[in-house]
Amino acid sequence: MDVALPPVLDGRSVLALPTGGPDVLALASAWFADAAWLREPVAARTSTERPMTGARFRGMVVEDAVAAQPGELRLTGASTLVGPHPLDADATRASGLRVAGPLALYALAGEETAQVRGWCVAAARHAAGAVVPAQRAQAVVPDPAAAVDLTLWSPVPLAPAEVLAVVRPAMVGARVQPTELPTPAGGGPQPCGVTATFDYDGEVTLSSGRPLDAPLVLSTLGWREYGPWAYRVTWRSPDEAADSPLAAIARQRVAPTLARVVAALLRSAGGTVVDAGGFVVAPDELDRRSAARR
Repeated sequence: MDVALPPVLDGRSVLALPTGGPDVLALASAWFADAAWLREPVAARTSTERPMTGARFRGMVVEDAVAAQPGELRLTGASTLVGPHPLDADATRASGLRVAGPLALYALAGEETAQVRGWCVAAARHAAGAVVPAQRAQAVVPDPAAAVDLTLWSPVPLAPAEVLAVVRPAMVGARVQPTELPTPAGGGPQPCGVTATFDYDGEVTLSSGRPLDAPLVLSTLGWREYGPWAYRVTWRSPDEAADSPLAAIARQRVAPTLARVVAALLRSAGGTVVDAGGFVVAPDELDRRSAARR
């Protein structure tokens, strides 16, 4: 079924984010180094009266009503995002979108490059939103639960024995295995790999080391909030078809384990957690994922 959105958005692809969800500028900054508001949005304000203060003033002052104005957010030199355009819960249900409202709608303007389209899908997955193409057919509603891999970026390199002791309560039967990361010369911190196999649910693997690449989102944080040592926690499906129904069930069951492993490492080593989409996962969100029953 085609999606029906406000006419002001006609002819534009639209990113729909839950109202009160992740900040759209923070989402954009995770992927685009030059992301910034070219024109900040203005919230609606009703006409109000307030008392004038001070010994020389008496009476009331009237503030005129202000209509909401969408802002314009730069993604790249050739692509911007215009919004938000609010869509309340009733209008969201009537629109045909398979997400809960209310929503904040942002229209893409300029070039829709592969990077911009990829960011829209990743942002919608991270925020439990949707992407609506310009022709209003086949809206993309990514499943937030489909991306379970997490990485802790920390200033503290734990030794392999320390890593194993920290993660074993969550990774029952975990064992140290060789890692693909090279061993540093000169007695530096040692990378390691730890794997746990779960009946019917595949494998959870932790690999620690100092990779050469780091996600752009870390550049938006203070240097004390993260470090160069990465603890990557990944899941491998028991089914060769990772998108099969059985794999989806296994992923749902094992997802809390990945969150608990990363939460344990965060408590021990500190740092910042980044998800598979390149976005920061806040500690309270990590706790929520960890608390889910396996």
